[in-house]
Amino acid sequence: MNKSIIAILLLSSAAAFANEAADEQANRTPFIGSMSRSEVKAAVADAKAKGTLRFDEYAANRQQASGSARTRAEVRSEGIQTARSHAAHELY
Repeated sequence: MNKSIIAILLLSSAAAFANEAADEQANRTPFIGSMSRSEVKAAVADAKAKGTLRFDEYAANRQQASGSARTRAEVRSEGIQTARSHAAHELY
């Protein structure tokens, strides 16, 4: 019984890694671009000149700071009052 369970586990683990050989072959195929190196350099220089070149993905996801109607002191005092009254939320 134990030998058959071990055999099943070994075969199932082998099947889990069976596709790695195909992935390795796919990674060996060379990339063939549609633009030459000089065309890419010219496109990068053009984007730098226009100011549209982004160096990181974080720049596209930055959010503008929203103006708050309350000051930090107001929010802090409200938090202190809530903690003292032990009423953090109506549902608790």
